[in-house]
Amino acid sequence: MSEQALKFTAIRLTQPIGELFVGKISSDKLASLAKADIRRITSRELEKMSGIQRGLSSARVTDIARYIETVDASFPNAFILNLNSEFLNDAPREIGNDCEDGTGIYCFDVSANEKAFSIIDGQHRLSGFQKAEVETFDLIVAFFIDLPIEDQAYLFSTINVTQQKVNKSLVYDLFDVSETRSPQRTAHLITKALNTDEDSPLYRRIKLLGIAPKFGDEVLYKAPLSQGAVASRIAELISADPMSDRDSIRRGKEIAVDAADVERGLIFRKFFAEEKDWAILRIMKNYFRAVADAFPDLWEKQDNPLSKTIGYGALMRLLVDAFGEGARRGDLSFDFFSELMTRVRRNSAMDQDAPLTFESFAAAGSGESKLYGKLKEWSELA
Repeated sequence: MSEQALKFTAIRLTQPIGELFVGKISSDKLASLAKADIRRITSRELEKMSGIQRGLSSARVTDIARYIETVDASFPNAFILNLNSEFLNDAPREIGNDCEDGTGIYCFDVSANEKAFSIIDGQHRLSGFQKAEVETFDLIVAFFIDLPIEDQAYLFSTINVTQQKVNKSLVYDLFDVSETRSPQRTAHLITKALNTDEDSPLYRRIKLLGIAPKFGDEVLYKAPLSQGAVASRIAELISADPMSDRDSIRRGKEIAVDAADVERGLIFRKFFAEEKDWAILRIMKNYFRAVADAFPDLWEKQDNPLSKTIGYGALMRLLVDAFGEGARRGDLSFDFFSELMTRVRRNSAMDQDAPLTFESFAAAGSGESKLYGKLKEWSELA
């Protein structure tokens, strides 16, 4: 083996596409051995395309790097690679074949060259390791040897096109089993309380897990809001960086609170830092009870924009403005919010451009922003 080489072992597997190997390589070594084949134009005249990978997203790389730097970061899924046999110093040598299914363990001796491996899937993760300030990470790699470019492209497209985005409601609901305090867990628990507390104005108006609740085939109740939509808006008012806050808590650090948090829209941050989640829940109940009392007929119509996601989003944006006014007064009671919503009702009734039914606001796209703009105008908080 040459001085500039990497020696490692891997298990051989056979699948319909052919033979592949699974092993481990440290993050620093893999970064020096692998390069993404970015798809690009290689002929100006014919606009001939080369490569299979999409261009790197710097924002995504930064997010991954920040995750890698957290105290409990993990990448249990494999980087999928193609090994160019030109950079094998010797043929893979079998060093073990003790399993009943005949699977053997092979030793690889690969020259340290960035062209040794091409990345089929995992370029953003690997770039994240290059950007992150962490010690070496052991990574799982699954690699083929001299896999034709056609098959590499097919694998890449299949992996990335057929992946289904995880339901945001499920993501938040999984924080129910977490023991670590975090903005996401607090947002989930408050959302759950808003939906299950009988004195809540949002009682049974939230689809937990994002689907209509059923007992067998029976739909228990219809709800206009999803758990993910409600919880994410609450989390946004707690933290601009929930992952970092969770990591700080895991490391035993205090949550940083700044005097400008309210101006930045983080109106619930101080309560979260002081572990006063009950205060966040109380404010949410006071606020939405005032909405329900000001517009009782529309609030009962779950197909009305005020009751749907567009209305919830616009109302949560108005809450940020209202909180600032209430905090200056030292009053975040139901009476304060009721006074606010009384103004909204009175002024909206006199607005010919946006009748009281709220039906003129689109349920998607710019509808939320337009509704928020009107609510702020009618509230006289502008």
